[in-house]
Amino acid sequence: MARSMRVPRIRSEALNGATYDPARRLLMVEFESGSVYEYLDVEPELFAELEAAQPHPWRVVGARVKEHDYRRVR
Repeated sequence: MARSMRVPRIRSEALNGATYDPARRLLMVEFESGSVYEYLDVEPELFAELEAAQPHPWRVVGARVKEHDYRRVR
């Protein structure tokens, strides 16, 4: 991920933003702390649930997202 890449905003208390690449099944999440994580092999339906669950998407789907392999980007 390029340093200048921005994660689209999402209305949430815990998240600054989230984006999803369906071709790679990659979910990228930026938390309020500024940390950015990529979650691998995420189903498109799970991202759709995250988008629909605002203003508390992480409370609704966070536990299921964290079941996926991930890496910290920043």
